[in-house]
Amino acid sequence: MDHFFIKRKRNNEMKYTEACSNSAVGSESVNNNNIEKNIDSNLQISTSFEPHFKKKKISARRYNEDYLKYGFIKCEKPFENDRPQCVICNNILANESLKPSKLKRHLETQHAELIDKPLEYFQRKKKDIGLSTQFLSCSATVSEKALLSSYLVAYRVAKEKMAHTAAEKIILPACLDMVRTIFDDKSADKLKTIPSDKTISLRICTIAEHLETMLITRLQSGIDFAIQLDENTNFESCVTLMVYVRYAWQDDFLEDLLCFLNLTSHLSGLDIFTELEKLIIGQYKLNWKNCKGITSDGTASITGKHGRVIKKLLEVTNNGVVWNHCFIHREALATREIPQNLMEVLKNAVKVVNFIKGSSLNSRLFETFCSEIGTNHTHLLYQTKVRWLSQGKILSRVYELRNEIHIFLIEKKSHLANILEDDIWVTKLAYLTDIFGILNELSLKLQGKNSDIFQYAERIQGFRKTLLLWQARLKSNRPSYYMFPRFLQHIEENIINESILKEIKLEILLHLTSLSQTFNHFFPEEKFETLRENSWVKDPFAFQNPESINDLNLVPEEENELLQLSSSYILKNDYETLSLSAFWIKIKEDFPLLSRKSVLLLLPFTTTSLCEQGFSVLTQLKTKKRNGLDGAADMRVALSSCVPDWNELMNRQAHPSH
Repeated sequence: MDHFFIKRKRNNEMKYTEACSNSAVGSESVNNNNIEKNIDSNLQISTSFEPHFKKKKISARRYNEDYLKYGFIKCEKPFENDRPQCVICNNILANESLKPSKLKRHLETQHAELIDKPLEYFQRKKKDIGLSTQFLSCSATVSEKALLSSYLVAYRVAKEKMAHTAAEKIILPACLDMVRTIFDDKSADKLKTIPSDKTISLRICTIAEHLETMLITRLQSGIDFAIQLDENTNFESCVTLMVYVRYAWQDDFLEDLLCFLNLTSHLSGLDIFTELEKLIIGQYKLNWKNCKGITSDGTASITGKHGRVIKKLLEVTNNGVVWNHCFIHREALATREIPQNLMEVLKNAVKVVNFIKGSSLNSRLFETFCSEIGTNHTHLLYQTKVRWLSQGKILSRVYELRNEIHIFLIEKKSHLANILEDDIWVTKLAYLTDIFGILNELSLKLQGKNSDIFQYAERIQGFRKTLLLWQARLKSNRPSYYMFPRFLQHIEENIINESILKEIKLEILLHLTSLSQTFNHFFPEEKFETLRENSWVKDPFAFQNPESINDLNLVPEEENELLQLSSSYILKNDYETLSLSAFWIKIKEDFPLLSRKSVLLLLPFTTTSLCEQGFSVLTQLKTKKRNGLDGAADMRVALSSCVPDWNELMNRQAHPSH
């Protein structure tokens, strides 16, 4: 029986082969349609003897608009037409599921809570899913997931300030190794279409352009904003002007990089302003009248009588803008005044550091020496005047390693060893270590996010009062040194003559007095007068009595709002949980007058710390090895606080072939 079926199958195959050959011979006289008919007829003959292999013909179902009431739309992906896609979970079902019963069953089993929703609900969901279901129909061969992966890799490279080649040389090979190890080679091969060096650069430029457009679109809507600006010089002696912007968006303030300009070193302040206006007014189409605050570091090129950048900015805003001198810069200027005797101690400490760090041999030998002894630190630190925390850190490290430094200098037969043998010098060094450590703590408190001008003002005023208290302690008959722990420990552990200690105390008192005077100069009381007049902004719930509100110099409408606001227990809970800026933005609908006034007071920057962070990022990106990098796109992506809209980027044209 088996032999009979095998023989019949061979005969059918011979007939099919003969039919194909006859069709080929007569191809010159027979058209293509006849050839196809002959082949199809023979195929039908050959398969008619094998009914158990015959496939049932399946007709494709068509989508009906009525299916939207079950939460399904027609899938718009290429090659997946007439397949239903759920607007809730985005799942795409097979064409065979285009039956009302099956679509309804999906809704009842997967989204039971939405059974009673009206048709309008699913229509809104259809609009929401519109962006995510629109895919490219261009000739790019890369898949949608690979395209999105390419964007995500480029975004991570820029955020981490990495070289563009890192994606091709590190990230992609690592991903291939992981996927190949955990899954299989076939899955790993899918990743090979994602990044290359050139593609990563293009992706970063696209993301940067997208983020810039997103930011400028927000600012062009007419909202108020404040800026901080600062300039710096890189290793190529090129001057860079950095500008950050702060604006109210949705439920709080947002801070973002507005622009940074590469300038030539010979530009005057007026030229800097002209270049800045060309970008902000000419290219970005922003209105200076919406600028409510300008913050700079007070350098002569920006604020000096020959610079005139701030002066011109005040003019174009019709003096409707508030200019703030950076709190951190003012604090750094206030700490520069040091009595001559203490200044000599600081200079000698710097000489000791330079002697060891200035020679690579001395630096290595000192490191080896400290490692053998087992000290906590093995390196000294350079002093840099432009760094806010430099003096405190260098003095702290020198005082901590003073014994090791002394031994090392003796072995090197340096005359600087005599300095560390002087107990008076070491005692003064202990005091300078303490006071500059305290000043560093104050500087750090003036940095960071989520802080308002009231907090900064309170910290400065608190430190000024602390200086007065310390002076009073030292002037008393029984002076106390509890505020300087290293200095106190040193005089307790070492025998110091009373007369010498008294002279040191007078030098310390002179220094503290000088600090008080300079702080009063750079932070005058009249600058805080506006904050005292608007103390209700800091705590509106402290004015619940009409008598207390009457003393705030508010107009009647504002008094009314403040009285209603201070009586709300629900809003008081929001005040305790939200930041001050977020609280006033949240209540802008119910209390528009007070909210507007508070936002304008809180909006201006108090420091230029964001610009300093931006310059640090620029230093990481533009090095001697990467001096050809433009850096604009990388800076935008690395520093932007906006999150890219990946759907919009995916809907753009696919990247060009490698």
